[in-house]
Amino acid sequence: MKACVLEGIGQLKYKDVEIPVMKKGEVLVNVKACGICSSDIPRIFTTGTYHFPTIPGHEFCGQIVDAAEDVDKSYIGKRAVIFPLLPCGECPSCKEKEYARCDNYNYFGSRCDGGMAEYISVPLWNIVTFSDDIPYNTAALTEPMAVARHATRRADINNDKRVLVMGNGTIGLLAALIAQKEAKQVIVAGRSKEKEEFTKSVGLENVVDTNSDLKEQIDKITDGNGVDVVIECVGSNDSIESSILTVKKGGTIVLTGNPYGDLKLPKASYWKILRKELTVKGTWNSSYNDTCNDWKDCIKMIENGEVDISKLVTHAFKMEDYEHALDVLRDKNVLTCKVMLNP
Repeated sequence: MKACVLEGIGQLKYKDVEIPVMKKGEVLVNVKACGICSSDIPRIFTTGTYHFPTIPGHEFCGQIVDAAEDVDKSYIGKRAVIFPLLPCGECPSCKEKEYARCDNYNYFGSRCDGGMAEYISVPLWNIVTFSDDIPYNTAALTEPMAVARHATRRADINNDKRVLVMGNGTIGLLAALIAQKEAKQVIVAGRSKEKEEFTKSVGLENVVDTNSDLKEQIDKITDGNGVDVVIECVGSNDSIESSILTVKKGGTIVLTGNPYGDLKLPKASYWKILRKELTVKGTWNSSYNDTCNDWKDCIKMIENGEVDISKLVTHAFKMEDYEHALDVLRDKNVLTCKVMLNP
């Protein structure tokens, strides 16, 4: 089969590799779409993966084409998205079924081979099937959507609350679209005029500009009270400080954005956390268990037409055109949201 193989930092090659052999409890998936995550960029060009060679990609979906001897063969032919985290099953968090908090997890696309390939073998436990009505490029958004769903769940949103989403990247937009179903009002903060228009085009009308005085804009919208909830999806000093400034007294901040470097919080901002008596929650990845499954929630929302996420896929390339796809994604002059690779 063909795959994009990272052989060293900055050394991603499209080449022939062996089709993976299924282990007990696994199914073989013919990958149909794999999204390029913003975290894949430093992983490919700066930091590398945990070992070389590695096939990147953790936002993927496809069709099940084979199953191990101990797996029900009725799964063959079904479409599926794949939860990319492989928990150890033994640590205290796994015993509580909080798999995103696992102490010794494996992970498709960074710690083991991922979805930038024609085929991948995955445990049946990691798959969530979806209907033939959902296009593969839309279904491949389930991973970032599940992360966004996890953040909105942690935010305890209801229809009395105003929500500010800091950042209009893929996860920020997905969080805003989900929150819009549940909140009194959703506001999205971004810094690009072009991205502002894109944000409105996907169904999010209330957009504010972080290049201007953000607190002044939010005060105007909320009569000086601030928003009830901020979902922070950038991971920068400025964004976190803006979250503290714009949330109301007694409000909640959910931290979702991954930082690219060390963060430093000024004393004045820290004081505001204390004096406004804020609740600050961290979130990472998504819930995936019998009682709380963000993945199944997201598939249900897509299938029922509750949230239209299809417009977030701005570019799609054949897998062999991966270099062009990465160039487009890194070009600041090109508006991108989610870039897909299709084997």
